Amino acid sequence: MMKTEDLIGILAADHVPPAPLRLSRIAVAVLVVMAMAVALFLWRFGIRDALGQAVQRPVVAAKTLVPLAICAVALPMTLMRMRPGLGGAPRLRLLFLPPLLVAAGLWLWAFSALPPEVRFADVSPFSLTECLGFITAMSLLPLGLLLMLMRRGASPAPAWAGALAGLSVASGVAAGYSLFCVMDSPLFYVTWYGVAILIVTALGAVLGGRLLRW
Repeated sequence: MMKTEDLIGILAADHVPPAPLRLSRIAVAVLVVMAMAVALFLWRFGIRDALGQAVQRPVVAAKTLVPLAICAVALPMTLMRMRPGLGGAPRLRLLFLPPLLVAAGLWLWAFSALPPEVRFADVSPFSLTECLGFITAMSLLPLGLLLMLMRRGASPAPAWAGALAGLSVASGVAAGYSLFCVMDSPLFYVTWYGVAILIVTALGAVLGGRLLRW
């Protein structure tokens, strides 16, 4: 007859929680999946013509660099939210200011520099569907992976952690999508990249509130 102590040992062995992953490994895994999603998209649809010449213009280079900078800040903050007590998040939040100020400055500059009749000439149902749809679709797989890996942690604020995860992934994907996009007006890309990023951020918050609760 099995002893009580033996039964308890078997039950405990069946419920051993998974060993926590290193934060650096999680970051690498998510970045690799994001890069693969963008690479597959660019392989299918291609990089814009004369990309090298286009990015020599600061207003075009900012289309890639601003979301990339946001991703570089948001991803470490996301990983810090996996474990209670990790410091540095308040200081990291200040690093959001430079790219956000650059984006706002570009939008205001373009709005004031362009005549009213051409300010939103790039906006069409097709361009909006393409921009919002591709950025959102490419973000789904890396966001799902990141949230699944974050379940190995113990976030003190699941919804906030999920929102940061969405922000990290969507901004990184938007930077990759910009290599395809030919809409170079900040009135277009600041507005609609921003909307796409907010959509994925909101989705991350909803999923994080459910999946990361403990």
